[in-house]
Amino acid sequence: MKDRFLLIGFYLISMACMITFFYLTVPVDIEFFYPSLIGLFLLIVYLVIDLLRYYPANRAIERLLNNQDGELQAHTGEQKAFQQLLNKTISEHSSKYNEMKEQNKERLYFLSHWMHYLKTPVSVIELIINKEESSETFEKIQQENKRLHTSIEQALTMIRMDSFENDLEVKSVDLLISLRKLINGRKKECIYQSIFPSIEYEGKTAYIVTDSKWNEILIDQIISNAIKYSSTKSGNKKLLFRINELGNYTTLSIIDEGVGIPSYDLERVFQPFFTGENGRRFPNSTGIGLYLSKKIADKLGQTITIESTLSEGTTVTIRWLTGKGH
Repeated sequence: MKDRFLLIGFYLISMACMITFFYLTVPVDIEFFYPSLIGLFLLIVYLVIDLLRYYPANRAIERLLNNQDGELQAHTGEQKAFQQLLNKTISEHSSKYNEMKEQNKERLYFLSHWMHYLKTPVSVIELIINKEESSETFEKIQQENKRLHTSIEQALTMIRMDSFENDLEVKSVDLLISLRKLINGRKKECIYQSIFPSIEYEGKTAYIVTDSKWNEILIDQIISNAIKYSSTKSGNKKLLFRINELGNYTTLSIIDEGVGIPSYDLERVFQPFFTGENGRRFPNSTGIGLYLSKKIADKLGQTITIESTLSEGTTVTIRWLTGKGH
């Protein structure tokens, strides 16, 4: 009745105005009780019908608000509109909840695996210290410490991915400067593994549109894999960085001469913790590097593809929008 108070008031006023109008225009006709009774009867019929449509939905809402069982059935256009809005809101919140649930599940999955990988280098270091006393001891400790450092950096990168947009600065970046920086950072590993990196590009600068920090993390993961899977092959190996400019896009192909990837594993190399056939041959394989690279590339709007021939090597190609300089 509160919701219909304004309607009832206007209805009664309109009836009074109509009866007054006919009384003034036809003075001899002083009958007003009968039309008023008909008008009130029709108003009551309308209110009863409206109540039958209005009451069940509101009763169901009241029961649901009191945490009781109830089924909301919309009858009026207004109720149907609100029901659609409610269903849309529930669907959006359910989608966000499921997404957050999957993210938390993935985070726990990653953390459990990282703890496993971090335990191995620590155990190896302890064994080296307790059982060996030679000039090679410190080299082995350094190697295991490098594994620890890599695993920790990967863990921190994965954690930062949740706030990726808050740590993003897209601008024109010189790819050559980033490559030289990353290669110098891996110089000792390349020397130790007899790997000779080289950049194949005729220009003096190669500007791309990206975030320099995230882009370097992406490329470094690929370089790390290239060195790791080239280490078991004897003799000198090449690690080629080939840059091509094709219209509005710039591509970088990182070509190694490592063990390669079987064709049946190629479709799954970007999945988290997938190591495939090489994972059985290389105990320090984590299956995280390419997954992080793919995830960063997707967030930056870049593309990353991989080709490989078993026992010959692997080519990873990344594509960016070409930059216009500083």
